[in-house]
Amino acid sequence: MKQRTILIFFTISVSLIVWGQVPPGLNCEANFTYQQDPSNYLIVNFVSTSTGDITDYWWDFGDGSSSGGENPSHAFPFEGEFTVCLTVSNNGINPCLDSICKTVVVHPIISYDLGGLLFAGMFPINNPVSTGDTGFAYLYRFEPAGLIPVDTVMFDTLGYFWFSGIEEGKYFLKAGLKETSLRFTQYLPAYHVDDLFWFDSDTIFLDYDIYNAGIYMIHGMPISPGEGHIHGTLLIEQSTGSPIPLKRGQVVLADVDGDPYLCDYTDDSGEFLFDKIPPGEYQIFGEYPGSYSQRLDVILDSNNNSIDNLSLVIYSEIPGIYIDEGSAPVSVQIFPNPTDRLLNIQLTVEHPKQITVQFYNYTGQVVLSSVLQMPAGQFHEVLNIQDLPLGIYLISFRGTNENWHVIKKLLKN
Repeated sequence: MKQRTILIFFTISVSLIVWGQVPPGLNCEANFTYQQDPSNYLIVNFVSTSTGDITDYWWDFGDGSSSGGENPSHAFPFEGEFTVCLTVSNNGINPCLDSICKTVVVHPIISYDLGGLLFAGMFPINNPVSTGDTGFAYLYRFEPAGLIPVDTVMFDTLGYFWFSGIEEGKYFLKAGLKETSLRFTQYLPAYHVDDLFWFDSDTIFLDYDIYNAGIYMIHGMPISPGEGHIHGTLLIEQSTGSPIPLKRGQVVLADVDGDPYLCDYTDDSGEFLFDKIPPGEYQIFGEYPGSYSQRLDVILDSNNNSIDNLSLVIYSEIPGIYIDEGSAPVSVQIFPNPTDRLLNIQLTVEHPKQITVQFYNYTGQVVLSSVLQMPAGQFHEVLNIQDLPLGIYLISFRGTNENWHVIKKLLKN
């Protein structure tokens, strides 16, 4: 079992570049993503990722057409480059107005193949002889809004999986064994190349055919049979309301250091069960692409060898970081995202403010912190983050002694 101890010591210099004063923004920020329709490359599906208290959307597609929908699809008349603008607004008690324009390139979709071997130890499953295993592979596309499921394949022949017709972009790849496999209890699923969690794994940038994207599953530590069991429900956080049960979610049983023994998948009611396990101290946590899990500490002993009705929660963001972007009196944009070295941060404030900027890693630890004294207007700041380890970060912008908070998600590659 691979163990990692990472101590991070680094210094990051920050340079502030003032581009000049502009009219300040209010409580909404326009932004959007788009993707060509696989069935017809002239059709582009737009999704507003705007934030704030928004009541009205107006799209100008740059070809003489427009739309008032939040997430429209538009058929362009021919291939080429179009300047698409989105304007969001609220004309109510708390009025706001913001616009953004992007160049949308409409062209025949170029696709690639992605494949590789699933390893159990030194050898792929069922290769060179049958091991009685069936594998699965999940492909997720990285978008600023999160990890988007793209495709799933099941395979057994020589341990090789293959996706075809995949668009250029950044992807996360996960593979493991189906529950009917002979070695299901010995190996846990992994992300490319050999990581239990998505935020530790290597991203794949697909701009050519890749046929050797191998994945090495996690070999679970041996565990003796016993009379104990741990039962509970895996829940996933909702944007509104209480968490709901997550069916077919992965739950991991580990030792106190987080080294895994085995995993279970929840049923249609979100319930999981680790049965016939010995007394001891355990950790229980979930694994869900693009999200973060609670960790529960559990002790089984001679006085209490059965624990039931645990509730384990999967969060869309790092637990403990409160997000209230809609009421923030500041507009924040970060680009490019992903980035490997320089990160541009554009801030717009209506009145002079002191803003604390903090980078959180996936465990919720602050790995970089800075305090900015901001006069009114728009400013552009450039951060050199090349010393940050690869991974997903949340960047927190918080007003000093003010009740607002903006979070941006960043992929460092």
